[in-house]
Amino acid sequence: MNFWNDITDDFKTVFEMDPAAKNKLEVILSYSGFHAIFFYRLNHNLWKTGIPFLPRFLSQIAKVITGIEIHPAAKIGKGFFIDHGMGVVIGETAEIGENCLIYQGVTLGGTGKEKGKRHPTLGNNVVVGAGAKILGAITIGDNVKIGANSVVLQPVPKNSIVVGVPGRVIKKKVIKMFDDGPVEMLDHVHIPDPLEEKFEEIKEYINVLERRISSLEGNTETIKVYNTLSGKKEDFVPLVPNKISMYVCGITAYDVCHLGHARSAIVFDIIKRYFRYRGFEVTHARNITDIDDKIIARAAQENISAEEVARKYTEEYYRDMDLLGVSRADIEPNATDHIQEMIDTIQGLIDKGYAYTVEGGDVYFEVSKFDGYGKLSGKNVDDLKSGARVDVDERKKSPLDFALWKASKEGEPFWESPWGKGRPGWHIECTAMSSKYFGATFDIHGGGADLTFPHHENEIAQSEAYSGKPFVRYWMHNGFITVDKEKMSKSLGNFFTIKNILDKYEPEVIRYFLLSAHYRSPIEFSDTQLNEAELSIDRYYTTVMRIEDFIQTAAEKEKLTTSDELEGLLSSFMDKFHSAMDDDFNTASALGYMFELIREANKFLDTKPSGQKAKELVIKARELLAKAGGVLNIFNKTADEWYRALMKVKKIDLSEEALAEKISQRQEARNNKDWAASDKIRNELSEKGVILEDKPDGTAWKIKVG
Repeated sequence: MNFWNDITDDFKTVFEMDPAAKNKLEVILSYSGFHAIFFYRLNHNLWKTGIPFLPRFLSQIAKVITGIEIHPAAKIGKGFFIDHGMGVVIGETAEIGENCLIYQGVTLGGTGKEKGKRHPTLGNNVVVGAGAKILGAITIGDNVKIGANSVVLQPVPKNSIVVGVPGRVIKKKVIKMFDDGPVEMLDHVHIPDPLEEKFEEIKEYINVLERRISSLEGNTETIKVYNTLSGKKEDFVPLVPNKISMYVCGITAYDVCHLGHARSAIVFDIIKRYFRYRGFEVTHARNITDIDDKIIARAAQENISAEEVARKYTEEYYRDMDLLGVSRADIEPNATDHIQEMIDTIQGLIDKGYAYTVEGGDVYFEVSKFDGYGKLSGKNVDDLKSGARVDVDERKKSPLDFALWKASKEGEPFWESPWGKGRPGWHIECTAMSSKYFGATFDIHGGGADLTFPHHENEIAQSEAYSGKPFVRYWMHNGFITVDKEKMSKSLGNFFTIKNILDKYEPEVIRYFLLSAHYRSPIEFSDTQLNEAELSIDRYYTTVMRIEDFIQTAAEKEKLTTSDELEGLLSSFMDKFHSAMDDDFNTASALGYMFELIREANKFLDTKPSGQKAKELVIKARELLAKAGGVLNIFNKTADEWYRALMKVKKIDLSEEALAEKISQRQEARNNKDWAASDKIRNELSEKGVILEDKPDGTAWKIKVG
């Protein structure tokens, strides 16, 4: 009796899991996976009765017929489906739960090291992608999805996705959108394929090599960089061909970050990404100042140690940056891990006559001894007076002299030094850390415009005085974010934390907003500006949806449609994009070219074209937009993911399940020609911020923006 019940469940599962299954007779006659399962159910029942020889013989017959080998002793739950099937091997002690799906080439095998139980156990609702190997007496939890060609050797917890060789757990849900809303699926198509990932890496590596060869042959445009030191754009030529050393000042970890910190991080993230895209090998360092007067003051305020303060706000910083799509630097040094390097540099400056000690144990850099002071900021030493971040101290020879080492006060953190207990000054930190990792001279030093003076000016003075060599070849500074035309800063109290802004806007909106102006220009912050950024991003995703709908529904018959504008733009788009980015990383112009292409693609679709040629044009447009977006790290969601993210950030008072139910109810009303009920549901959803769009294949939903 169990045999027929299990076979019936298996038969139903074919139709649930394979959209290609059209009718019962077709499945019975032509589905080798179902044939293999039928033979297995029969053989397993014979095996359990203790009949010798026959179950194994019949399993070999089934293997010859289907190309699938299942040992009759294996234990397999109901609702099992093998799709395509060829090359599947399921070992003697393997156990498979209910409603599992396996694709061709899968092996549930042993490692050759175990005795007794030596094959894997799969929980319920497990999907195993094509070519995957699960080896050994390991347990795969419920609802696990294993990517194609993965090799799994360790147990996997439930609700996980595994990819790679050896298999690694990643956190990623597989969701498909249907007319009645999003549904999590046992969907092999959307499971990450490690081989595909490797092919993409190889393809990108080939692209990088091609760009490097073109560069060496002189067949590529030079990247122009605005150098604050010279006050003009210069051709970028690294110290070592095709290799770039880039040091960017990070945060002082004493408080949560505001949008100004985000701008600097995103600007130099884009610069790094574009250099790499153009074939350069970039080593990016970004420091964390984890000892400072402000950190000490915050520690006293919160009644915790300075170390705990720095750790707390460093973690906050990384959390914010991860959300904004800012990649980690290759080197992320903390100041307190480089105290000895700072002491050595300070002692060297004293020995060379550029620094002096004062009563109490402080050490100062003597600005008048360095001839080039002011060359970065353009300030004249005779005109300079003590100001922000320049201490007034009668022990100093000049008000402009700045601290290299500060004697510790009672209760403050300290390190032993030749001048007594103390801690480093702010400026010496970056000199010591950058020179440790990049040497006396390196390619790019970056940061916000507010760091030009005194911080970067002081860095130049102490670094070049110590080494006798030029410190940095290209100084790059991003502009301020302003609020009512004033610089956003904590000291003015007009700042907005990243955390607070992310509570109202999707991270991609903030990234787009900050890229919509040239990095050296000031950018005015307001809700109006962010709403405009949101509208722009939505226009991209709406266009992608139109393109995808067109590809799915366009008639095959060719229709004569004028597309000279679109074809011309497609052929010139990447050249324009490169030209903008090569011109001192002009993301504003690059985005302008992207939306020019979006506009032309929509105009073309408005003409209601058809045929293969039309499809090729819009597919090319989509590919180019995705490529450019990938460089800027924007537009990297699907339209469904974009609207799902908006639903969350706009706090739509409706779950996805409830939305799916509303759409289903409305569809039923439409089927019954109850237009009043249909309109009522549409209006209810509209009031909540959900827009419905009826299409030939069902109803799609969007979230209102702007």
